[in-house]
Amino acid sequence: MKKRILLFVGLLVFIIGIAACGNGNGGTTIVADTEGGHDFREPLCPIEDRYVESYLFFWIFDETLGQPLADGFNEVFPNIQVDWEHVGMTDMRGLMEQDGPADIGPDVFVQPHDGVAIAINDGMVEPFPQSLQERLAPQLLTSAVETTMRDGRMYGAPFQTENIALFYNRAYVDSPPATFEEIREFAREWNNPAENRFAMRWQVADAYHNYPFLQAFGFSVFGPNMDDWRDMPFESEAVRRGIEFHNSFRPYFDFATDDVDWENSVAAFQRGEVPFTISGPWAIADAQRNGVDFGITRLPTINGVQPRVFSGATIAHVSSFSRYQDIGFTFVEWLATAGGATVLFDTIGTLTAMYDISAVPGLADDPHLMGIQEQAPYSDPMPVIPEVNFMWGPLATVFTHSWNGTLSIEETQAQAMQEYRDLLAVAGLSLDDE
Repeated sequence: MKKRILLFVGLLVFIIGIAACGNGNGGTTIVADTEGGHDFREPLCPIEDRYVESYLFFWIFDETLGQPLADGFNEVFPNIQVDWEHVGMTDMRGLMEQDGPADIGPDVFVQPHDGVAIAINDGMVEPFPQSLQERLAPQLLTSAVETTMRDGRMYGAPFQTENIALFYNRAYVDSPPATFEEIREFAREWNNPAENRFAMRWQVADAYHNYPFLQAFGFSVFGPNMDDWRDMPFESEAVRRGIEFHNSFRPYFDFATDDVDWENSVAAFQRGEVPFTISGPWAIADAQRNGVDFGITRLPTINGVQPRVFSGATIAHVSSFSRYQDIGFTFVEWLATAGGATVLFDTIGTLTAMYDISAVPGLADDPHLMGIQEQAPYSDPMPVIPEVNFMWGPLATVFTHSWNGTLSIEETQAQAMQEYRDLLAVAGLSLDDE
């Protein structure tokens, strides 16, 4: 683990009371923190005046982003020494539990938004100063900001968003289908199972990618607000109808769920072998590198309903264990707004969580990301309650057994419900408790 190397050996505490900003906005101050406590400190003054000799260390999930983000931040704050380390997204929270208390963790780390609740419960992330929250929240998508909230306070900043959509290959179709029923009819003519040729390949049992098939018939995880672990209606009429529609594709896509992993579903589309797939912005780059002429648009309708999908956001947090939280808050604000969003788009081509995408040069002209964006109004943030971790396995079961024909629809629903109950029981929870 990289150790902190301070720019000036003598800098053991923050400068107290930086002068008010010269732009008439009133300014903010940095408060000394000689004991490493967690009292709130305001971010530095607005960007053009936020210059102070100090230090920032952040973890980032994509090593290609580390130095561009550090350099971009230093263009605005040249007197802040910036170090970074590549840490995989799935490893971050676990490592924070070890490295944060040991004072070798980062000032800022990131994670998917469905980990926010756990991070708050574990005391790993600092709530934002009120002035920063009031300034930043209105600039960001409300659905993404809501995933960071607890008792009216923001605990992180969403800086990139993603959702799935329909990918279509222009070598096979001139325009995307408006309905899933059209895809089924297209498959009737295009498929050739003897040649392993199918009109659409997607991860047919994956919970995240197939949730829209249930949602279109009225299913919602954890109730209408997605916040009640007691409300998981796997045995509802909505789920039964959703499974029936999902299964209606089985005669045209004659493969078992184990036979459609990434390599022979989305990757097959990226190689130009398949007319349609369902995926997200992470699938764009390889298809472009392979020279596939493709488009992206919102999912087709299901039974006349525009299906909604899960949306995800990547959240930047200021560590509760950081000695330099004010610099961390400044970095997080920069990361979530035009400066950081531009670096992210230029480096790895991701969507910002900002309302005003015109602040990111070139983003509005990117047809593929704008295709992803077409589905965004029909998306809901994944639940942020800790029990979301008990949802994914049973939700995958809903699709697996029925598609493979190993259980009837009713048996599949009962199996998913029992799996969910079992997972709750391990956590000491029960749907039968008052």
